[in-house]
Amino acid sequence: MQRRNNTIELNLKSVDRKHVLTVVLLLTSVYFVVQIIIGVAIGSLALISDAGHMLIDVCGLVMALVAMSFSQRPATPNRTYGFYRAEILTPLLNSTFLILLSFYILYEAYQRILSPSQISGHSVILVASVGLAVNLVSIVLLRPHTELKKSNGAHGAYLEIFADTIGSVGVIISGIVIISTKFYMADALISIGIALFILPRTWLLIRKSIHILIEGTPSHLAHEEIKNSILKVKGVTGVFDLHIWTITSGIHALSAHVVVIDNNRSRDVLQEINSILEKNFNISHATIQIESYHESNKI
Repeated sequence: MQRRNNTIELNLKSVDRKHVLTVVLLLTSVYFVVQIIIGVAIGSLALISDAGHMLIDVCGLVMALVAMSFSQRPATPNRTYGFYRAEILTPLLNSTFLILLSFYILYEAYQRILSPSQISGHSVILVASVGLAVNLVSIVLLRPHTELKKSNGAHGAYLEIFADTIGSVGVIISGIVIISTKFYMADALISIGIALFILPRTWLLIRKSIHILIEGTPSHLAHEEIKNSILKVKGVTGVFDLHIWTITSGIHALSAHVVVIDNNRSRDVLQEINSILEKNFNISHATIQIESYHESNKI
């Protein structure tokens, strides 16, 4: 019953995240169109680079929504865990695009430094201010869904929009500098700053996604701590072949061979282990192979 309740709760949270992501997608898409048109019209690399980042946000949000729809599909004989991993692939692909975009921005900024062009600082400030407002609203909407244990896709979207917010502030500063000093190179320098800000954050998200895909132990779960907790169960004398991994955000799995002294208590031992794993470590998908102490010694 507890496992069923957890599944229902997870589905309700997924529906809520889907609505939030849809609203954020609409806001981001509209602003992207406005920003790219004005950025090209006035020749601002800072606006164009920020618009490019917005485009990646739009793609990421679309992929996150598609991934959530796939993840809610039931399991099949060919895909026994369903489509949960689709949500992990989303931030991985999105982050890869962001890194490529960052290098493109750096290249274009270098060209602008060699040959600066005049830009309307007032237009830059106006457009970036609207973008700042859009990003702040999106952050407020996404904030409750940003933890990896809830949604890796929402977490990725939050990081990207947070980076956009910093970028919008930077673009506004560049506009102020251009108006005050006519230092047009500020546009290219701010673009470099945006690119350098994007790179480390996206790299961290890529590492987390890859760690899940290669079935690494979740960072918040200690392998030895879980092993020792199982060993403390009365009647358990050994634990081996212990594996812990993440199926998707918030869903962790475990498999292990557990050696017991008395085979007649196998069911009680198994129930106690499952209870410990679920209550103490939030692991509801556990496969435990019970083995007899005497049989394991023969091996």
